[in-house]
Amino acid sequence: MSTKVATKKETGVSMMMDDLFESAGQGMETMSSEDMQIPFLRICQALSPQLVKTDPKFIKGASAGDMFNNVTQQLWEGEEGLKIIPCAYEMKYLEFQLRESGGGFLGELDKNNPDIRQAQRTGSNEILPNGNELVRSAQYLVIAVDDDGVTQQMVLDMKKTQMKVAKQWNTRRAGIKIQHPTRGLFTPPMWATVWHLTTVSESNDRGTWYNYAITQSDVESVPQAAVLEAKGLYEQFRRGEIKTSAAPSEEMPANQESNADDIPF
Repeated sequence: MSTKVATKKETGVSMMMDDLFESAGQGMETMSSEDMQIPFLRICQALSPQLVKTDPKFIKGASAGDMFNNVTQQLWEGEEGLKIIPCAYEMKYLEFQLRESGGGFLGELDKNNPDIRQAQRTGSNEILPNGNELVRSAQYLVIAVDDDGVTQQMVLDMKKTQMKVAKQWNTRRAGIKIQHPTRGLFTPPMWATVWHLTTVSESNDRGTWYNYAITQSDVESVPQAAVLEAKGLYEQFRRGEIKTSAAPSEEMPANQESNADDIPF
């Protein structure tokens, strides 16, 4: 008797799942990327609002050095890290008012803006002709893959001291070669490489912070479905259906010495 009940329940669940699959995406036909907030991958720094219990952005269990999705607030321990598949890359040029002038994010500059080439380095900062600061942001469209195979799409952006990690990562990726059985060596597409992202502590005479550390993983360490999803995400990016952007302006408040998406050094 119990066996028959179990069979009926399993059949009902199976039928429901088939119906859900055939109805995938219904109700979201008119929704585009402009109607959604782009998730950014962030590092919790010592002064991040995610560590302050009284702040609306507080994430329970978060510690300095941990990484998080700024939309879902999912956490990854910095030492344990997470696996990511990079799908696309572009450089963003961001304009900030200097802190001594009030601070604040002023917007994104077109990559062909002549002021970018005229920026002059002053200490650790690049200063535009109008006196504002130019911040270069290396942006990667990535897919994070959890141990259970669940994926999520995010933007991983690297600025200032994180830029050295971005350049090293770009160089390593460009140097990867695969031997084709009959056609020789070739550079695999970005979406066919898997990387392990963790955080490490760094410091200089201005303070201590956490930065990214990246090591390569075997592509077989993630489900094939995740790699195919990464390929599809790259194709959407190339068609202009998905765009990266500067971080939301609310994450770049004026007069804030340190925040979750930037390093002041």
